[in-house]
Amino acid sequence: MKKILIVLCAVLFIVLGCDLAMMRTEKKTAQEQKKNTLEESGFEENTLEQIDTLIRGGKTEEALSLLEEGDTESVEYFFLKEMAYIEDGSEEADKALSELYKEAADLWPEWQHMQKMAGVAALLEGNYESAGYRLVQALRLDMEDGETWYYLGRLAYHEGNYEDMRTYFERALEQDLSEEKQAEILWYAEQTGDRE
Repeated sequence: MKKILIVLCAVLFIVLGCDLAMMRTEKKTAQEQKKNTLEESGFEENTLEQIDTLIRGGKTEEALSLLEEGDTESVEYFFLKEMAYIEDGSEEADKALSELYKEAADLWPEWQHMQKMAGVAALLEGNYESAGYRLVQALRLDMEDGETWYYLGRLAYHEGNYEDMRTYFERALEQDLSEEKQAEILWYAEQTGDRE
């Protein structure tokens, strides 16, 4: 599961890095956009590759140290730091990851992934008010994200609002959703007496 998350983060890193550059200027070529994104992040391309290699090699502390030398408010910084914490997998890294999501969501309010993950972190911590706020923000940014609908369903379950839970889970199932999450929806439905 960890490797899948790392690959997913790497793909998102590439996609969002390009998306940010495109938002800044639509007239430049894709190659110039990538160069600009790297320059603005405070990282050289070979440094990003080095950080990625350290993360994949399990050298989290070295990767984090190298990350601190660049722009600590860049998208690349947050994505690579997220990857490092996921790869680390320790309880301490999980706590740091939760804080990272909140920080990134506050700094980049239009970044759907970080809004969603800040909501998930708040949900797991039992902070339902914050979870609801973050997940609604994530949904506002992408109404077709099945995972956001899924987590809103889980939130509604924990709050005892089973009618909303069913609605959110139905919307989640209409979107692209992993088999694991689909199975979890069935589990929640069984817990509330739904057998549909």
